[in-house]
Amino acid sequence: MRTTVFCGISLDGFIARSDGTIDFLESFDPAVTPEGTPDDLGFGDLVASVDAMVMGRNTFDFVADSGFDWPYGDLPVIVLTNRPLELPAGLDEVVETASVEPAELLAVLSSRFVEHVYLDGGFVVQSFLRAGLVDELILTTVPMLVGQGIPLFGSLEHDQRFALVESRAASNGFVQSRYHREP
Repeated sequence: MRTTVFCGISLDGFIARSDGTIDFLESFDPAVTPEGTPDDLGFGDLVASVDAMVMGRNTFDFVADSGFDWPYGDLPVIVLTNRPLELPAGLDEVVETASVEPAELLAVLSSRFVEHVYLDGGFVVQSFLRAGLVDELILTTVPMLVGQGIPLFGSLEHDQRFALVESRAASNGFVQSRYHREP
């Protein structure tokens, strides 16, 4: 089983403002390829490569209430939450909830033959990092300091070493870096 975090962050390490808004991520022109076509910075390839997604409740609520089409298609999504969740019409076939520790959830997903999991949301990322269960970080840094907000990273009991695999600059000034966890 492989786990991947794919996330946009501010220069000072925040994934959202304190109120949960991500306007700073959306305040730049969209990235384009050298050929002039839209550049999703690998998001489509990531979603196509994973067998399931695990996201936090706040992230789910944000995406579900955004007014946009559900961006994950029929990808199975597990929302980690302790609160009851009423699913919007159509999502009840692809979205389920769980309230378990990361290792237990990965064991359940493994029994379903899931091999690659996309992790999203501050709480989810932090809990999987604390459990030592993040294999890959794909971080897209937005060239803006926001001063305060919801951090991507939290406290850890032990150091975790990651190796830079690649880094690239997008046309809009974003810098995306891919890291793999070292054994």
